[in-house]
Amino acid sequence: KGLICASEPATIVAAMQEEGYRAKLEKDKRGDPIIRREVSGYEFEVYFYGCVEGKNCNTIQFYTGFSAEDDNTPDYANKWNTEKRFIKAYTNEKKELLLEYDISTVGGVNKRNFADTLDWWATMLGEFSQFVKAQKPATK
Repeated sequence: KGLICASEPATIVAAMQEEGYRAKLEKDKRGDPIIRREVSGYEFEVYFYGCVEGKNCNTIQFYTGFSAEDDNTPDYANKWNTEKRFIKAYTNEKKELLLEYDISTVGGVNKRNFADTLDWWATMLGEFSQFVKAQKPATK
């Protein structure tokens, strides 16, 4: 009781709201739950996975993407991945830079654990901003 679990998306929303996020539960085009929010100046989504007909999900993924740039290469993303934990960076065929943080909630997680998860996500987004500034030379 009192656990946060992807199988009960309202518990994810309530936990995010308790931490100061204006979270709102929506449905994606497949009918699965999704939450869209902002933290550290970045828009992000929380996707639900392992769902059966839009219900009984078992994992969530925090996700954000950055616009395409020529220097968004796999090597660039891997530099982040070798230096940081938790959040994975990668590029796609359009040279967009994408970040993901996957969480299993099977059996539920307590409020303190989920608050820590949210804090890691926000902190890593802030650190990613610093990483990008440090890796890309200023333009004149």
